[in-house]
Amino acid sequence: MFSLRIILLGLFISTFYLSSDAKKHTRTSGKTLHSQEPVVQLKNAVHGKVFMPVMGLGTKGAGLLDGTGGEYWGNEQGHNATLAWLKAGGRRIDSSSDYITQDGVATGWIASGVPRSKIFITSKIMSIGYDEALKTFDDILASLKTDYIDLLLIHWPGDKPGTVTKPVPACKKDKSTWTDCRVQTWKALEHLFKQKKVHAIGVSNFGVNHLLEIFNLNSLIPSVNQVEFHPYWHEDELLDFCQKNNITFNSYAPLASADHATFLGTSWNPIPDLRQHPDVIRIAEKYHKSSVQILLRWQWQQGIVMNPRTLNPAHMIENLSIFDFKLSKQDMMILSYINHPMSKMFPDPRLIL
Repeated sequence: MFSLRIILLGLFISTFYLSSDAKKHTRTSGKTLHSQEPVVQLKNAVHGKVFMPVMGLGTKGAGLLDGTGGEYWGNEQGHNATLAWLKAGGRRIDSSSDYITQDGVATGWIASGVPRSKIFITSKIMSIGYDEALKTFDDILASLKTDYIDLLLIHWPGDKPGTVTKPVPACKKDKSTWTDCRVQTWKALEHLFKQKKVHAIGVSNFGVNHLLEIFNLNSLIPSVNQVEFHPYWHEDELLDFCQKNNITFNSYAPLASADHATFLGTSWNPIPDLRQHPDVIRIAEKYHKSSVQILLRWQWQQGIVMNPRTLNPAHMIENLSIFDFKLSKQDMMILSYINHPMSKMFPDPRLIL
């Protein structure tokens, strides 16, 4: 499953660090970071030069308020995490119109004192049709206390398998597929892009078939595709397709979300914590790094930008400190073929027609 092209990419991407223009935008943050934090330059559907920080902060929690099902994230957690992340030197925040943390993200970035122009904010809209998407975008701006979004994504290509949106979007009524909803929502994103209310537009959880629908519109090509990706679940063919078409690949749940039990049926056996896998621990000891840093570095050497989620400021600094070492080709291969059945933590978007 792991293509030779991906492995070869890992051998040089740590020294590539983008074009000379991007290098000018590489940041350091004093004592916080041990090395430079790189950015990637988005290629499609962008206004001017848009640089996306490699490391972002995920802001969606899987747990419930009563403490069951994983770590709970509400507005208080969104505020505290955003504030700590910006103080640690992070500059990219991943949010969504359907995350209950979005108001907290707003109060957090405002309280940080970091200028809005120095922060890269992503938000997302579900496949709900043209007019509904435009209305949702206005709500996003109001919630995040900003007059623009750096990167706006279509969150899912349709209802997540096992869920039903109520009320059913008008674009989906009496139709067997979500194609019209995806197309209408993409056209809404293009409209917002042309109005310069967003700096870049893209998608999330889109497979090749969903991306080809957009390609066939003969309009803008997504700048980013954000999908689940980690050693337990890595769609290398999708990664290859995106990179060949200059679509930046952005992973969520890069550590195989510790909250995964929320999304699996009771018949499933618990999936082992990826951070405790013997191969990961052995490689971490070899490089004198943490298991988390090894797993994140494995992604970056494939050209992937990431959204790990944490409330712990020490873990935030740990996540930002993966740019001062390089995994060998052999260790990249070991992590790619880790001894565990391929296991997805979130619903499979390939099932969405």
